[in-house]
Amino acid sequence: MAKSRLACRECHFVNDADIQNCTNCGSSSLTEDWAGYVIIPHPEQSEIATEMNVTEPGSYALKVR
Repeated sequence: MAKSRLACRECHFVNDADIQNCTNCGSSSLTEDWAGYVIIPHPEQSEIATEMNVTEPGSYALKVR
């Protein structure tokens, strides 16, 4: 069974389940309660990244509760 991944409440970055702080922004506000998933490989060329204020490549949750 796969581990639940944690989404950061600050930047929506999706992190591995065994960490304490977000690897993207350093926030300790992580949650398992998120929905939707988008992978942004080239944020400088992405309209979605612009809408989400994403500047680093990676996996992001669309909705974080």
